[in-house]
Amino acid sequence: MTISSSLKRRAGSTSEESKADNPQFSRSPGLMLFPRDGGCVLYDPKEDNFKRNVGDDFSGCRFLANSGNWLLVLDSRSDLYIEDVFSGKKMPLPSLESIESADCIVKRVGDREFIRDECGAIYEDLIADVVRGLLWVSESGKEYVVVWLFDLPGHSYMSFCKNGDTHYTDIPLFFDDRAAFHKFDGLSDMVLRGHRLYVSTSRRFVRIFDLSGPQGFFKDITGHQTPFPMLSRHDFAYDSSIAVTTSGEVLLVESDQRYSTWFRVYKRDPDVEDPNNACHTVTEVDSLGGEALLLDLGFTVPANKALGIEPDSIYFTRHFRPCQCSSRQLDICMYNLATKTLARYPNLLDTMDLVDARWFLPRD
Repeated sequence: MTISSSLKRRAGSTSEESKADNPQFSRSPGLMLFPRDGGCVLYDPKEDNFKRNVGDDFSGCRFLANSGNWLLVLDSRSDLYIEDVFSGKKMPLPSLESIESADCIVKRVGDREFIRDECGAIYEDLIADVVRGLLWVSESGKEYVVVWLFDLPGHSYMSFCKNGDTHYTDIPLFFDDRAAFHKFDGLSDMVLRGHRLYVSTSRRFVRIFDLSGPQGFFKDITGHQTPFPMLSRHDFAYDSSIAVTTSGEVLLVESDQRYSTWFRVYKRDPDVEDPNNACHTVTEVDSLGGEALLLDLGFTVPANKALGIEPDSIYFTRHFRPCQCSSRQLDICMYNLATKTLARYPNLLDTMDLVDARWFLPRD
């Protein structure tokens, strides 16, 4: 790869030259790169091409999530919006304080600070830097779902809205039913795929919410049985995330937090008779069934070698999706689960001072 020379050539060009020099993006997995000095750079690994200065300069912004070409952006005034980095089209979202709830009020006390009153319990350490979010946008670009929360230990709610909504709706993360405490309470990870939200609780029980329907509607559709815990033999010893396959199966993905050289993938073990009392409830797999995992997004896609989507491969920019805003160093790689080999893109980090990066699948 001629990453360094290609990037330097484009970095030094004028805006008119950049427009003429911008390549057409293939539909292979690409990278959104966010330099510390602003802007967004798109990199196409299949074609070894860069596209610079797309969208806004994003000065003072945080990038919470992406879906295809769309970015979920929190700007310097703590306003949320969605932007297509190819076309520059924007979709504004309700303000963070516009939450309709019977027992909660969110107040803005500055551009980047908020107070949340939950039945008299006051949270005053809510700042823009701890907002975490998820985004899904349909292929047509006409439908979307946004989920966000103040990502702090013990925080009680996450909030969501869909296209057409005028405010956010709260989903509780803690429950008064003490019998369900160890299953339902808290949050360790979450994945949004279409109108379905997958939530891994603090005890690794996975719940599924349906967010379709009229404004304010959500429904737990985990099933009639108790939510299934995703517990490996190495539970809590390694960094972990959940992921969702195209068929809706939930996977547990572990990575080595010390050496950052391998991944393990697990699926539910059907032979576990009593998951509530089992020490481990998953079984390791060596294949993604002809699919590839975009760990940044938390779900698999069909492999397609013609498009550069390698089967049984994990594309990631960090070794897991941090919860509670844990800082993790960027490591832009592709890991082959079948061969246990790791391919890095070190020149991207060596050449550019990046604050963030995300894999994405371009759309027409």
